[in-house]
Amino acid sequence: MTLLENFLKSKKAQKVLNVKPGEEGFSLVELVVVIAVLAILSAVAVPAFVGVQANARASAAKNGLANMVKECIVRDADNKTTAFADAQSTKGNYSGYTMKKWEGTLKYKDSCYSGEATAAKSTESDFYIEMDTSSGEVLKTCSLETAPGCDLASDGKAKIW
Repeated sequence: MTLLENFLKSKKAQKVLNVKPGEEGFSLVELVVVIAVLAILSAVAVPAFVGVQANARASAAKNGLANMVKECIVRDADNKTTAFADAQSTKGNYSGYTMKKWEGTLKYKDSCYSGEATAAKSTESDFYIEMDTSSGEVLKTCSLETAPGCDLASDGKAKIW
C-alpha cells in the first residue's frame, strides 16, 4: 500500500471524507436565532446597567459629603480650621458631581460642616448635608426624590438620603 492509500483509510481521513457538503457549521436559521436572543438580552441589560451607574455616582457623592463632615469633626477636635476649602474631602473627584459649599443655610456658611454635591446631569439629584455642632444632628437632603440615591422620609414629605 502506498502512503496515500494508508492515509485515505485512516479514521481521521474517513471522517472528513464522509461529511457531506452543508453538514458542517451552523445553519442560517440557527445563527439568526442566536442573534435575536443576544439582541433581546442586550436590550434588557443596557438600561439596568445605566441605572447601576447612576446609583454608583450618587453613592460616591453622598459618601464624599459624609466624609467631609467627619473630616470637619476631626479638624475641629485637632483645633484646626474648619473652613470648607481646607477640608480634603471637598477636593475629590466624584464622577458627575461637584462638591461645593452649601449656601442654603447661614449657620455654617463657610464651614465643612455644610456641603453640597451638585450633579452634572439634570436627571440626577443634588445632595446636601449639614451637621448642627451643638446637637450633633445631621440634615441630609436631596433635590429630586425620584432620582437614584434619594428617598422620601417616613412622613412622606422630607427628601433624605
